[in-house]
Amino acid sequence: MPLGAAGDEDAAAVTGPSSAGEPAAGMEFASPEEARAFYCTYAARAGFRVRSSKSFASRIDDAIIMRRFVCTRQGLPSRKDTLLDASKKRRNRASARAACPAMLQVNRRPSSRWLVSRCVLLHSHPLASSSSSADAAAADAAEPNDSSSAEQDGGAAAAAAALAPGGGVAQGLLDHFRKLQLDNPAFCYAVQIDRSGCIANFIWVDARARSLYRRFGDAVVLDLTCRRNRRAVPFAAFTGMNHHRQAIVFGCALMTDESENSFAWLLETWLAFMGGKKPMSFTIGYSRDVEMAAMKVFGGDVRHRFCRRDIFFICKQKLASLYSEHSTLKDELKECVTELERIDEFESTWRMLLSKYNLFGNEWLQTIYSIRHQWVPAYLKDSFFEELHHYHYLRDIAFQFDKAIARDYQTELQEDFATFSSKPVMKSSHPMEKQASELYTKVMFDLFQDELIESSGFLVQNVESGDISRFEVTQSENANIRYTVLYSEPRASVSCSCHKFEFAGVLCRHALRVLTAIGIPVLPENYILKRWTRNAKNNILSQVPANTKGSLAWRCNDLCRDGIRFAEEGATSEEIYKTAKEALQKAFAEILPQSEAHLK
Repeated sequence: MPLGAAGDEDAAAVTGPSSAGEPAAGMEFASPEEARAFYCTYAARAGFRVRSSKSFASRIDDAIIMRRFVCTRQGLPSRKDTLLDASKKRRNRASARAACPAMLQVNRRPSSRWLVSRCVLLHSHPLASSSSSADAAAADAAEPNDSSSAEQDGGAAAAAAALAPGGGVAQGLLDHFRKLQLDNPAFCYAVQIDRSGCIANFIWVDARARSLYRRFGDAVVLDLTCRRNRRAVPFAAFTGMNHHRQAIVFGCALMTDESENSFAWLLETWLAFMGGKKPMSFTIGYSRDVEMAAMKVFGGDVRHRFCRRDIFFICKQKLASLYSEHSTLKDELKECVTELERIDEFESTWRMLLSKYNLFGNEWLQTIYSIRHQWVPAYLKDSFFEELHHYHYLRDIAFQFDKAIARDYQTELQEDFATFSSKPVMKSSHPMEKQASELYTKVMFDLFQDELIESSGFLVQNVESGDISRFEVTQSENANIRYTVLYSEPRASVSCSCHKFEFAGVLCRHALRVLTAIGIPVLPENYILKRWTRNAKNNILSQVPANTKGSLAWRCNDLCRDGIRFAEEGATSEEIYKTAKEALQKAFAEILPQSEAHLK
């Protein structure tokens, strides 16, 4: 039995393999693969097997700087529901995990050598004989990941089998969705059947998702990031952003067939569930199949965009060798795309980068340049878009849909409470700031307040007057950065060359500076988007009697807000409806006598 552990404090005392052939802190290897092979050879003699565990990448160049190899009995048995992991079968057997601490960790040094920084030799379980583990050691040494390549390559086939009749997932989902629909008839789901009669894809949408979509469905994202895990059934989520700038879900899907036709079915079905109302903008990960399906279903009425982060993620793979060869290329490319506001600046900088690094013949850069109008911000500033969200619970949401959505709703209620219960801190005496504090949610007011305060650092020059006046706005500290603001007095309209309002729904500091300079004391009504206001989720004003004023109007508005939220949650199922109805009747019975007495 191995006797102990070596830690970081021993690293300086050991410079090579020990005489006993045991791993020790301070040993060096040419590569992490060499370290793994050494550890696996030792494991074969000691009587255990090895698997890869954690790895860390550098924040500078994304290169791997740490690898950890552990005993296969490391960790505890997982309690996660394996139904959505299509490569795993349910078996009634004891787990092999035994919380074993044995491990070897190597870190990359500046010399590019790999140093053993941590080494634990102690095991929490009996070890096998060396003869029984020798054959397994060779396979362990050649296995780079926790899962075998056969498992990875077979992930798609396993996912398809899991949704086939009798495959486990299909019947479980159907039973689950039928139960949800019995509890709440407003819950909708659909399945797509392939030619062999198997279920290829699922989609489901609940009543709350449709309610949220009516209010915040102007910008939608189709999030397919979970399909990168090939061992799990590919999960998709339609997401958006509420008035607190929180991510919200408009619908979910499980897909084993990711063809253009299947995505077209997905989008058509989802759009039907949403009453046929198309979003203003639609963001997807980089996928030609999804793009063609979206064009087919949404047509030219919807502005399409590829997720910028997804393209940068692919760049790390496609340009890995170039990033290694040119240490500054990655940051320069990202700055060219994200930091430059004008199209001419982007175009000239892009050409400069290609020339500087001799990349005119790079096929991937040619590809993403050809679609620059669909992912580079400088070309998209005239439309309102939403960012891609990465839900940590995406895979759990199918079978814990109510819990997952409830988490979102609880967070939303907390922001509602913060908005209505807290008093914003004013930073100026500007009437616009007070106006915005009474209209916007807390998060949006903070964003607007920053723009308003920063506007004081700009200079304004009227260069053309008339029905449409033109102003040049420059930073007081840097006159070379210029913005053009147009103002139309007859239409009470203002627009800036930075297009922040069109892209984010809030007036920019340049436009606010011009409005202040020409004596406009408050925000024009058409520049206060309802989706960012406290009343975004209801039509409160239409429900309050016209002659209601002052504190009575405020109390009426406040109760209406609570009443709408109460109705939304109370209608989610038959059981919750009965509870809500009883609570409402009880509350009404208590306040009615008090109200009548007050009127007397």
